[in-house]
Amino acid sequence: MSSTSKNRDTKRTVPKFSSFKPKAPEPEPTPKPERRDASPRRRDDAKPSHRCRDHDRKREPDVRRGPREDRREERRRPSRTAKPTAPVQAAPKTTSNDVFYFDKRGDPLILRYGSNERGKIPTYYRFGAGKVLGTTGRLVIHHDGARDTFSIQDRHRQGRGSVFRDKSAIKEAAARWSKTKYIKPSPAPAALPAPSDDFIALEPSKKRKRGDEEPNVVRDYRSIFGKNGSSDSDSESDDDMSQSEDETPEVTTTKKRSIELSRRVRAEQTDISSWLELINLQDDLFRENQGEKLAAAPHLRTETEGRGLAELKVSLYEEALSHATEALEREGLVEGMMREGARAWSPKTLAKRWDDVSEKYPGSFSLWRARLDYEFGKVAACTYEDVRDFMFKKLRELRGKLSEACASEDDPSDLTVHCGQLIYVFLRLTRFLQDAGYLELAVAAWQAMLEMSFCRPRSLPEKEEDILTEFSDFWETEVPRIGEEEAKGWSYFVEDVNGATQETRTKPKTLSEIPQTEDMFKAWVAVEKQAVAAARMPASTMDEDAQDDPFRVVMFSDIKEFLVWLPDKVLATARAHLLDAFLLFCGLPTAQLSDGPIDAANDDPFVAVRSEAFETILSQAESERTLGERKTPEFGHQGGRMAISLDVLFPGDSWFRYLDKWEKSQSESRVEPAWVLATLKHLVLRRGIAELAQYYLALEWVNEPAGARKVAKSLLKAYSTDAGLYSAYALIESANQNVDMAEKVLSSATSLVTETTKSQFLWNTWAWIYLDRGQTETALVRLCSSIDRTLKTPPSPAVILKARSHFASTRDYALSSRGLDISIHHAQSLALLEYLTSPDPSNPTSSPSQGNLPAALTTITTLSTDLLSRNLPSTQHHDLLLQLAARLILHYATHGQAPLHPHLKNTH
Repeated sequence: MSSTSKNRDTKRTVPKFSSFKPKAPEPEPTPKPERRDASPRRRDDAKPSHRCRDHDRKREPDVRRGPREDRREERRRPSRTAKPTAPVQAAPKTTSNDVFYFDKRGDPLILRYGSNERGKIPTYYRFGAGKVLGTTGRLVIHHDGARDTFSIQDRHRQGRGSVFRDKSAIKEAAARWSKTKYIKPSPAPAALPAPSDDFIALEPSKKRKRGDEEPNVVRDYRSIFGKNGSSDSDSESDDDMSQSEDETPEVTTTKKRSIELSRRVRAEQTDISSWLELINLQDDLFRENQGEKLAAAPHLRTETEGRGLAELKVSLYEEALSHATEALEREGLVEGMMREGARAWSPKTLAKRWDDVSEKYPGSFSLWRARLDYEFGKVAACTYEDVRDFMFKKLRELRGKLSEACASEDDPSDLTVHCGQLIYVFLRLTRFLQDAGYLELAVAAWQAMLEMSFCRPRSLPEKEEDILTEFSDFWETEVPRIGEEEAKGWSYFVEDVNGATQETRTKPKTLSEIPQTEDMFKAWVAVEKQAVAAARMPASTMDEDAQDDPFRVVMFSDIKEFLVWLPDKVLATARAHLLDAFLLFCGLPTAQLSDGPIDAANDDPFVAVRSEAFETILSQAESERTLGERKTPEFGHQGGRMAISLDVLFPGDSWFRYLDKWEKSQSESRVEPAWVLATLKHLVLRRGIAELAQYYLALEWVNEPAGARKVAKSLLKAYSTDAGLYSAYALIESANQNVDMAEKVLSSATSLVTETTKSQFLWNTWAWIYLDRGQTETALVRLCSSIDRTLKTPPSPAVILKARSHFASTRDYALSSRGLDISIHHAQSLALLEYLTSPDPSNPTSSPSQGNLPAALTTITTLSTDLLSRNLPSTQHHDLLLQLAARLILHYATHGQAPLHPHLKNTH
């Protein structure tokens, strides 16, 4: 024991090795530096008791704190044995040249690699790791190699990269959309318990039966993502139960209509009209399903989305085609399928399908027209010779059909159809020649066509070949042709050969002289423009400039294959088609004389020339528009989708114009304007085509306002009983601010045309002239003068009642007897009468120049309903009625201070 205690008391020595070092002494605590405040007194005075409370709180333990808070406080309190942190040493002060420097040479490798050197650019994101500031996280800038690429990230795919870099993103979105389910709300609330019950439930029971009693939920027949399907698993059903009724999307009108059409085509599979409506509805469904993506740009879609939508439509077309029974229905479905297939199939597959369709439906004109559009769309493989031969083949086929129909005494309606198709092919052919650069050849073909159709001699051979031989003699002698100066026509050449052969074709006048300028480029441009203007018309062999370009001289052999001979039996039927086609060739809107393929060609981009005036006016108005400024609408839109009438042919500054000047409608006209006007003048004055008289006068007035009066007088001399020409002449004088002359013209016209039913629109024109000037009382007097021509003062209530009864009875009688022109004229008179006489009880603040708009619209709505009930919704007369309503609304909104009530749009 003693030895043990002795050893324990002995002091142990520490071995001296170099690896063992003595423990460093504890450093002395350094006093904290005093806090230097700019204003310590002010801060202590602001909160005097704050430190005292903290000091008391430290000395007195808080009995309310638990052990968990005590341990948390101990962790916050620094340990007594902890080593003090080393004092922070200030970094050495660096000069500006150590961090920033001027790069005067640049990096030549930027142009080679397309970006800066990644290693010298620090990667720094303030917040969001590449997300664009101001967005919800969908716009991301990510690193793609050595570049920063902008992309859109799917909000459902957070952290999974860009949508554009994942090819399955659209498919996954489709699957998510198709699997989304919603809770169907109960159709009726639960029945309330009886008052005698001991317990009243505050909420209805959530339990329901899942047996055969539950009605089957009808799913949409097809939607944009209908092919993916959806499963009715229990897990998905449980997830759907957690959704609230507030999150259930509202079923839009488009989806409701889609469900109705889906049920209809299931019940009646042969209802092709419902199939077509369902197919056309897919575009609207696509926009609604996209939601926010297409909210800003509804017409933009990716190539994959467009192809998927086209494939869906093609599948619907194929399914509808299997149930079609009639030939016309099948042709319409095939045409729609092929047009959609152009976006869904490869070029090789599309070409093969077109060959199969042409072989299966050789006599379908609509499919041939669609095939022609397809041939025009093949930019890389489309050649002039192939397209020309393709149309030549169809032209020869239709010639044979027309000859057979004339010889076999078929139904006259078949002759009308054949004539319309034949003239349409001729129009497409000449427009193709015009676009291909053979303008003089196309103009010569139309000159020959008009000469053979409207200037033919009385006695002709029976065979078509002999007729063409005689016409070749007229053509080769180079006498003035239709539209040229001193032209008298083919008939005059045959009847008086000696007089006709003495006249020779004259060279057309140049439009402008060469400017005297020292700039060689301006002079060169002027010379080229003159050469282009001279090349619009076929040249004569006697012209000096024809030697430079011999192709401008068009021989009869050059146009023989183009020409179409229309027999006398079908000439009256083909007349309207031919005139409208000629106007389309000249870049003008049609006179709306025909229907069928020529009327449809007015919307054909390969035929109709789109007016440039409306786009130019809009661009100028957009640049000059100021905030809060009130401007009148822009009415300059040549053609448009309006029914032709006198108020659009001869409007003032407050209504739409059907025609516009050449330099406004077409910046570079492809035909000579003087030739077009001369051709129309020859047809109207020399050939007696009265249906073009108002159109020709309007075209002359628009382009040559100074000479319109002379043209109007010559037309009235030729057609002295045409009330429409008198109204046109009066409107021209009124537009030229010559109201006294307009009143004289209308006064003489109403005395010449004694029949009230045919002269009613003269009184309407007279009333509108004063109504546009704000003279409502004078307009009412002129309107009621059709009942009492001795009326000079404001009409009495008896006269107004008599006029109202006369206008309404004549309107209804003419409608029942299919006299739509007379019915529309008297409906306009009745609407004007209600507008000018009845007080407006709904708007007592209206000014004297404003009439009773609701009463006038009520009369228009009544006739519109009658036209709809008689299956006449899309006729020209119905369009005229709607244009009348629009004109009255515009007059009410622009005359006076009373506002236009929005409820009129919903009630009428």
